[in-house]
Amino acid sequence: MELSAQSIKSNLSKGFTLIELLVVIGILGILAAALVATIDPFEQLKKADDSKIKNIAVEFQTANVRYYTTHGAFPWSDANNLNNPNCTGNSTWPIQLGATGMVECIDNSSGSLTAEGELKKAFASNLTDLNKVYVTWSSTDTTNLIVCFSPTSKSQKAAPETKYNNDGTDAPAGTCPDSSAPDGTCFWCTR
Repeated sequence: MELSAQSIKSNLSKGFTLIELLVVIGILGILAAALVATIDPFEQLKKADDSKIKNIAVEFQTANVRYYTTHGAFPWSDANNLNNPNCTGNSTWPIQLGATGMVECIDNSSGSLTAEGELKKAFASNLTDLNKVYVTWSSTDTTNLIVCFSPTSKSQKAAPETKYNNDGTDAPAGTCPDSSAPDGTCFWCTR
């Protein structure tokens, strides 16, 4: 079987030229860049972190409500919890959840939230996340427990519920909610 010059030439013309391949690769690169810009992976990470911190705040709030239901007081104001002076000595509010006194209320002693079964033992292990949560309590209104955190994602900063200071008071009018607010300015709170 002999190959003719025409059949060899037609076999060589099949396929793509280097220019065509470079154009396709360039188009794919532009589409990939547009997709990354649309998804914004850093914003997605911030949303995930905000969800985690919000869950910590809500979990702490509900654990204290359960503790209050069975003891008639929160751990730091429980007269029966004198075995835990670091916890009952809290006097400055708001306080970060990761601060020594609050960690003592959560863990490390009898009468703590973990000892009473209101929180799992591992709750107090991540001080980095606990320090993003603020707790406010008033001795004049002993049932008023406010737990807040400052979101870092644009969507949570813009949410209508993100309108407080770290002590649960309303932020100045016109400052919150605001998706471009600096971190630590606007807080989401649960009561």
